[in-house]
Amino acid sequence: MISSFPSQVPEHKVPPNAVARIIEHLTDRWLQTRQFITSEEGIGVLKCGLAYLLGSLATFIPMIAALLGPQEGKHIVATITVYFHPARSKGSMYKALICAALAFLYAAFISLTSMYVTIYFHQRRMIELGHALVLIVFVGLGFGFLAWTKQKMSDPLVNVACSLASLALIVVLTKEGAIQRGSVSLAKVSQVLKMLLMGIGATMTVSFLVFPVSAQKKLRSNLAVATRSMAIMQSTITEGFLRRTQDDFQGFDYTGASTRLKKAHGELDKLLYETKLEQYVAGWERAHFHEERLVQWAHGIVHTTGALHSSALLAFETLKRPKFADHPLDGPNADASTATRNEQRSAIFAADIPILQAVDLGMLETNASGNDQPVSGQLVRANDGLVPESSLVTELFDSFVDRLGPSMRSLTLTLMNISAEISLGLSLDNRVAMSPGSPAILTQAIEEYREAQKEAFGRLYREKCDMSMNTFEKEAYFKEVAAICAHFSYSLLKYGEQLGELLTILTAFQVATAGYHRKKSWSWIKFWRRDPSRSQFLDRSNARLDPRPSLTEIAPVYHTELPGASSFERPSRLQPFRDTISRHIWRTLNFFRKDETIFAFKVGVGAALFALPSFLSFTRPMYLYWKGEWGLVSYMLVCSMTIGASNTTGYARFLGTCIGALCSILVWSIAGSNAFGLAFLGFVMAICTFYISLLKGQGPLGRFIMLTYNLSVLYSFSLSQSSADEDPDERSGNNPDITKITLHRVAAVLLGCIWGIIVTRGVWPIRARKKLKSTLKLVWLRLGRIWESDPLARRITNPGVAALYMTPEDRRTMQSLLSDLETLRVAARYEIELNAPFPDTAYGKIIQHTQSIVDDLHALDLQLQGIPPSEQQLSLLRYTSRERQNLAGQISHLLGAIASSIAYACPPNHVDLSKAKYSRDRFLATIFMYRSGNETSSSALEETYSLLYGYVLVIDQIIGKMAEILVNVSRLSTGLEGVVG
Repeated sequence: MISSFPSQVPEHKVPPNAVARIIEHLTDRWLQTRQFITSEEGIGVLKCGLAYLLGSLATFIPMIAALLGPQEGKHIVATITVYFHPARSKGSMYKALICAALAFLYAAFISLTSMYVTIYFHQRRMIELGHALVLIVFVGLGFGFLAWTKQKMSDPLVNVACSLASLALIVVLTKEGAIQRGSVSLAKVSQVLKMLLMGIGATMTVSFLVFPVSAQKKLRSNLAVATRSMAIMQSTITEGFLRRTQDDFQGFDYTGASTRLKKAHGELDKLLYETKLEQYVAGWERAHFHEERLVQWAHGIVHTTGALHSSALLAFETLKRPKFADHPLDGPNADASTATRNEQRSAIFAADIPILQAVDLGMLETNASGNDQPVSGQLVRANDGLVPESSLVTELFDSFVDRLGPSMRSLTLTLMNISAEISLGLSLDNRVAMSPGSPAILTQAIEEYREAQKEAFGRLYREKCDMSMNTFEKEAYFKEVAAICAHFSYSLLKYGEQLGELLTILTAFQVATAGYHRKKSWSWIKFWRRDPSRSQFLDRSNARLDPRPSLTEIAPVYHTELPGASSFERPSRLQPFRDTISRHIWRTLNFFRKDETIFAFKVGVGAALFALPSFLSFTRPMYLYWKGEWGLVSYMLVCSMTIGASNTTGYARFLGTCIGALCSILVWSIAGSNAFGLAFLGFVMAICTFYISLLKGQGPLGRFIMLTYNLSVLYSFSLSQSSADEDPDERSGNNPDITKITLHRVAAVLLGCIWGIIVTRGVWPIRARKKLKSTLKLVWLRLGRIWESDPLARRITNPGVAALYMTPEDRRTMQSLLSDLETLRVAARYEIELNAPFPDTAYGKIIQHTQSIVDDLHALDLQLQGIPPSEQQLSLLRYTSRERQNLAGQISHLLGAIASSIAYACPPNHVDLSKAKYSRDRFLATIFMYRSGNETSSSALEETYSLLYGYVLVIDQIIGKMAEILVNVSRLSTGLEGVVG
């Protein structure tokens, strides 16, 4: 036994290893904590905690509490610091100050006007009528206007200002008692003003003195991140295109860059407005319009990056499944499909038989080169030694890449280097630094690429005669590969040109931020004077952003007057007046039909009903005992436009109220009425809740935890410092009863939340699912209108004007609608329906495919911008105008049919894609017939045909996306998503 003892000694040496692991774990945790504290997010949370601590001093310090008067409610100062928190930029704080001032002015106007109204009726012994007017006009309409403003502006700071105004109005109208008595009391109004000034002052002091954040720096940082991310995406897309693989699109570098770009791009408009406020206050407004140009550039190149990605995906899809070879007029199945096409022609477009008959005779009997041998015989002989489809297309694509690849990689490397330099130059403080040789380097690289592009395509088309293009199948493959290469090449060229535009903007910005130009001016105060340089710039930019001609240029209308019409029908002189009145009536009725107006009306009615007990003598004591004013505040905070949003906020506020109540009881049991202990524990509570609000994205949850905490703990401290006869119902002896106080507040808050959900869901409910469908319908109808615009027709009538499918304004509107779709999709997830769960997967795919269609359109616009109109191209456009209009009409009809299917929840059985495909085939047939009859020498790039070939490829891809959309729409209408998805 003695000899066995030493063998057991190593087992007792394990604890040191465990201690080492514990120490290592604690060290890692400390490093993570220190890294968080020193980060921008950690500093923001600490600033919020500090501002809350300063706000709570209005309750804990007797001298400051005395300034606010004997009334209760001093904890509102701390509540203001929770909503107007300092974790924002200086520009955002300026905006918060403006919003808070407007909120106070509105609350003061409503409060004082309602007091004088009740005095008027009280003097005439009709105070009940005065109370009714206050409920209907000042509570109903006043709170309804706040709700309408929140929805119309859709701005977080405006929402906070409306919440602050509703808080002040509720305290004055329902709790203070002057209106109920029919008298004027300025004490509460002045107290609200003092609390507002204290809360905003504490927040602004912390925001401006403790690690201030500049919106201009954040804007520059976001632009630098966006530029760097787009450079990575462009490089990855180009390399994937050259290597014929999209595996890198799922890699860490590309997905990370895409995520960073989406986040940075989404904040640009907000940061631009905050930067404007900072620069105007600092007197540097001259530099602001350069910032505007930078943001406009960023919006444009983000769409170009999406178009470049769409072009690459189109190439990959075409290489996997060639489209032109499947065309019945030039593929290996030409003879077999002739009868089928004849049936389609008789069933669909009987009027177009002569055109297709001519194409059949010319195409099916002889080839384009003039050989008098039937195509069927050529195909039979060619099929014996025919290269497999994918191998032939890949071989042709590789021959293109061998010539275009080096120039593409060279341009990509130059774009990467320039983007890196731009990102570094944008990161500097208060100035922009750029190398003077960068514009020349980029211009040279773009010109070299353009020349290499022309030379590569020219050599390929010259060598086409030497290739074995003895069948229509090979000819179709060659044209298809040439089209996808040209399509991608123009998108890449446009990306490089837009980067050159950025260098021009930065050069002007560099001059504006150097030397005497940095002199402060504050010329914006002289509002009666207009800056001519700025107005000229805006006029030029607007003309450039909207190149679409007027309606009279597109389709001139000639009015003819019937003979003798004036003899029996004369317009009345009152007709213009009647038309004006009719328009005003129609606009007014349209205003009342809008969702924002309906929402405001029902919120106002709900607020008036909730406030009614405070005006009735037999229910007012119960209203005051259960703190009904805080229930009304909760009601105003919970009400949201859609049912899903109300359910989300209602659940978060319900949970936050319960957590806040438990924390209040725990804190009071620990510190009691000790001011130092409560201040420290309140600071800790603020740190935790702001971490939840700012970093975890649970704003309503964190804010309601602190709201309940303030209503319970800070009110209990104020009650402990007052006389014993004040609020005896909430005391236990001479000390406040924290349990009863918390119960009253929690009951009031929960009642307000429940009432808000009842009003939102029971009175004219606005469902997120319904708005999601209507927004999708609007998007598809807009896309249909865009297709019907047919910029190729405008290119014929006015070749000197750049005609596009989507102007920059159209792209911004479309992107805004797509963003709204994502927001509504999130809200719709929380709408509880008994019939079926929300089909989130199907809607996600529909939105994704719709975004792809928008990117395809922009990619086609880039090709329209890159290929200048020529005589031969205009001749071809005129020759194919009828078929192109039919094809555009079919696409527009399909988009409208899809919109109707999802709007009315009917299966899309009536939607027939074969008509669109047939119109595409007719369009291709017309091109081939034109080509067979025109043997003139083509240009180096054969731009006459490459534009329309790219047009057909994009249409084919859009038809494929619509087919996938139809599958998901069918799932929605039949309810399969609830089972499958």
